[in-house]
Amino acid sequence: MNYKEYFILCREKWRQDNSGLISPKLEDFYNDPTRPVPINTFAADYQLAVDSAAQRVFDYFSNSKEQGIMLQYPDIWSIREQLETMSSFIVPHLEKTMYGCYLYVDKIYIYRTTKCERDSSYIWHYDNNPNEIVKNIIYLNNVSAKNSPFEYLTKPDGKGYMFNAHRIGPDKWNQAPNGSRVNKEVKSLQATGHEPKTIIGPKGTTFTFNNNACHRANPIIEGYRDVINIRVKPTINKIELLDPRYTSSFEKQGVVDSNPEKI
Repeated sequence: MNYKEYFILCREKWRQDNSGLISPKLEDFYNDPTRPVPINTFAADYQLAVDSAAQRVFDYFSNSKEQGIMLQYPDIWSIREQLETMSSFIVPHLEKTMYGCYLYVDKIYIYRTTKCERDSSYIWHYDNNPNEIVKNIIYLNNVSAKNSPFEYLTKPDGKGYMFNAHRIGPDKWNQAPNGSRVNKEVKSLQATGHEPKTIIGPKGTTFTFNNNACHRANPIIEGYRDVINIRVKPTINKIELLDPRYTSSFEKQGVVDSNPEKI
C-alpha cells in the first residue's frame, strides 16, 4: 500500500467517526498545498504557548556557541507542554480543513536561521517525502523581509506549486534528482507566470505547506529568526498527537518510513 492509498483509507475511517462533519475534498489537498493558518480563530492559549516557547528558544540560542547555516535547538521535550498546546490547535484544524483524517506529529524541528551563503535549505527545493506529509512553521519572533522569511513558489492561480515526489510507498522509494534542489526548474517556471511569495508576519504567524511544495529559507540580512516546524502524518486511528515513541527531531533522519501504516 502506498501513502495515497493509505490516506484514502484514513479519510474513510475519519468520515465514519465524524459523520456530522463535511470532509475536505481530496483533490483540494493536492491542488492547494500551501495555506496560512488562521491563528486569530484559536484561543489565547495558542499565543501564550508560542510566547513561552519563544522565550525558551531565544534564551538557548543567546547562550549557545553553535555555528552553522541553521542552528538546532537540541531538546524538543524541554518545551513539551508548549508543543502539545500548539499541536492541539494546529492538528484538529488540518484534520477538518485540509486532510479529512486523523493526524499525528511525527517530527518537530526547532531552529534559528543565520547570515550565510545560499546552500542546503536556502536553495529552492522540495523534501521528497510522500505527498501526504505536511509541515507547519511557526515564527517565534517578528519576521520581515530582512530576517529570513519563508518563501514558496506559486502557480499562476496563486496556489503553491508542488514537485512530484519520488517516494510514494514501498514499491517506489527513490531519491530525487539533484538532491531535490530545483533552482533551474524554478527559473523556467518563473518565465511562465509562476511567482515566489514570502511569508512575513508577527510572532506566532503559522503557515502550512506540503513537504513537496517548492520552498526555501532566506539568509538573515539583519536580526534573527527562530522557528518551530511541526510535521504531521495521516493515521487511520486517533492517537496522542505527539509522543517520544514516534515524534522525533534532528536526532533521526527526515525521511519517513516507506510503510505508511508504520507509526
